[in-house]
Amino acid sequence: MKKVVLGTMMFASLSVTAATTPKAVYEQLISQYAKQKVNVTQVNDTPFSGLKEVVVNGQFGNEIFYLSEDGSYLIEGQMLDMKAGVNLKQATEKSLRKDLMADHKGQLDSIDFFPDTMTDHVTVFTDIDCGYCRKLHQEVEQYNDLGIGISYVFFPRGGLQSPAYDKAVNVWCSADKKQAMTLAKAGGEIEPKMCKNPITSQFNLAIQAGVHKVGTPSVVTADGTLIRGYLPPTHLKQRLEAQKADQ
Repeated sequence: MKKVVLGTMMFASLSVTAATTPKAVYEQLISQYAKQKVNVTQVNDTPFSGLKEVVVNGQFGNEIFYLSEDGSYLIEGQMLDMKAGVNLKQATEKSLRKDLMADHKGQLDSIDFFPDTMTDHVTVFTDIDCGYCRKLHQEVEQYNDLGIGISYVFFPRGGLQSPAYDKAVNVWCSADKKQAMTLAKAGGEIEPKMCKNPITSQFNLAIQAGVHKVGTPSVVTADGTLIRGYLPPTHLKQRLEAQKADQ
């Protein structure tokens, strides 16, 4: 049975007002609860009779709520299938993240460290100054030796006006991005440069993927799983093999 963690659940009793569509009702109710206008992108059935899963897309990515069909009760928190040992909220988040990464696949610029024979591929959201990001990169050859290809995209933790953002731009605009990445993560100075770059887009993608909630490094696997923090090469390989076995 898979390990699941029960998070905080918050219940709110809300009243339904007239609206033209069920989606509009959910938007009105969650806006009432969140005290701000929200955009509902999905309304899904759940195994629990009378309870809907509602996906909201906002400034800080996707949020998931559960609402009774009559709009009387809202649940904010984890929903667990105790028999199957599955966290249903996390399963939906994983599916949304997989679709998000697929939507950006053709336009997602990255700095790639690939082995000659690649059996696995992960996307790593990284920050130049993050200690565990640097540790991960120190071992990039060991990941490659295990057949794991790494695509780096930037999430400057200080935001788009921070020194971390400037360092990401300097790396991206270097003639040899891979060499510049390695130098920067070793604490070396990269010559300041300016060019057309995707750092802002990568930062926004990270927020949509939920990276801002867990920090860097964040590893996104092919099935949309978000792995928080650094994992040694052999441990990451074990996680990837376990995912394949579960498919």
